[in-house]
Amino acid sequence: MLKLFSRNTEVTLAPTNVIQVVAILLGLYFLFEIRTILMLVFLAFILMVALNPVAKKVARVFRLPRMLSIVVAYILLITILSLLIGLLLPPLFTQLYALLRTVDMPFLQEQLAHANLSWSPADLSSIANQVGSSVSSVLGIVLSTFAGIFTLFTLFVLSFFMLVERPQLHMKIAWFTKEKKDFEVAEKFLDLLEAQLGGWVRGEVVLMMSIAVLTYIGLAIIGVPYALPLALLAGFLEILPNIGPTIAAIPAVAIGYITGGPVIGGVVLLLSIVVQQLENNLLVPKIMRANANVNPLISIVSILIGLQLAGVMGALLAIPTYITVRAIYSVFFRS
Repeated sequence: MLKLFSRNTEVTLAPTNVIQVVAILLGLYFLFEIRTILMLVFLAFILMVALNPVAKKVARVFRLPRMLSIVVAYILLITILSLLIGLLLPPLFTQLYALLRTVDMPFLQEQLAHANLSWSPADLSSIANQVGSSVSSVLGIVLSTFAGIFTLFTLFVLSFFMLVERPQLHMKIAWFTKEKKDFEVAEKFLDLLEAQLGGWVRGEVVLMMSIAVLTYIGLAIIGVPYALPLALLAGFLEILPNIGPTIAAIPAVAIGYITGGPVIGGVVLLLSIVVQQLENNLLVPKIMRANANVNPLISIVSILIGLQLAGVMGALLAIPTYITVRAIYSVFFRS
């Protein structure tokens, strides 16, 4: 037994207390070391709660077994993603390339035109070094691409098994307790989290697609070039409430002004205001009414905190983390 003395008090620490503190610190360190895996598991859980209502609806409408309905839900998801990639990527690359050409600086062409084409041994050595670094860069890209594909495959596999186990997922706390009331609380927590977190994910996807489509149609009618990348940027930034649409409007207005003058720039600005008003007064209330409403200020602060702590991935997981913490508080501390 360890005794700590101060001027007026005596604090006694039992060996079990010391062991518990050390075990907690080691556990926290272990969680920190596997934080990437934990993020992947959390992403898989988010995908699971987003797809579970789809699998339930497929099973109910077509009267399919749960396993088969889950497979159908994944086929639908992969089909939609494949169609979006196949339809959007070719014109997106074309328009992005054209956009980069328009903002290219003239002095680069002048430097290339006056480049010295005579080769010396030193130049050959420099070229060899550049080729070697290029090979290393290409190898790095290939490896990172393979790692990304493997991570995506792991994400789908994890979420698939979570979907299969979803009806009994709350029973996993049997590792720690056998109390019936604890199972009921765990089931209530998972149901609440599925309703809020899954609803938020589905709502955000619908919002992002709606803003992207509305922006693309508006820019195409006005005749602003590079409408597709600008519309996709507006849809992606929809994850940032209020700030995102404002940021997305800046390059659209700038390109409209450069290519069509102040009149087109003003029309694009008016389009951005109209789309934002539709979003705030029609789309968000309609789409998010039955889902997890998150205060815009809390969303912005959560995303900034996530960005500071864990970069882009932290920013993407910030609002889902907030919703999860809110559900934990609602179920375990308020009830």
